[in-house]
Amino acid sequence: MPMRLYRRNGRQTLLTPEGHKCAPERQANQPLVEALAKAHRWQEQLEAGEHANIDDLAKAIGVDRTYAARILKLTGLAPDIVEAILAGKEPEGVSLRRLQKELSVCWGE
Repeated sequence: MPMRLYRRNGRQTLLTPEGHKCAPERQANQPLVEALAKAHRWQEQLEAGEHANIDDLAKAIGVDRTYAARILKLTGLAPDIVEAILAGKEPEGVSLRRLQKELSVCWGE
């Protein structure tokens, strides 16, 4: 049976031809999904007035302000990208670390 091994999110995975009944289903990138959930929850808290600004939010949840700001940037992802991430169908190489460093403000990019 043709197959290959590759790394995804730090885990070694066996890739078999599509349609083969032993082919593993691709799972969502859990750290990225959790970061998206945090980002949207924190954004809702800011918009609801629970926290006056990012500094207050960061202090209340016990994280550094820069971390909170990086996570909050994820709320600017295009809806189709968010859907792909939640379905585990994001392009190869997309990770939380990469999005935090290279997040574009233009949805087309």
